[in-house]
Amino acid sequence: MWLDSEVLPEMRHMPSTSSASTSMPSTSSSSSHWSSSKKGGRSSVENKLGEFFMHQIEHDASPAYGRGYRAAMSAVNKYGLRRTLDQIRYTGTFLE
Repeated sequence: MWLDSEVLPEMRHMPSTSSASTSMPSTSSSSSHWSSSKKGGRSSVENKLGEFFMHQIEHDASPAYGRGYRAAMSAVNKYGLRRTLDQIRYTGTFLE
């Protein structure tokens, strides 16, 4: 959803990464690497951090984050965002 839209468009232009992409990026990169986000674009560090957060949320085993996220994504993919939000507002639960 929001995080997908923030991370995925940038990832299309990046080479594919292995399952090791969840490791934290190296801190040995240049300072211009870090400051590129101030010019409107995202640095590779920001992209890697976004990938890391997406992976953590998607694979978290906790009821609130992992299962809750997967239930929400399933409902949004099946019924759309507006209908899912209306259902949550009226009943406090996801559509089955």
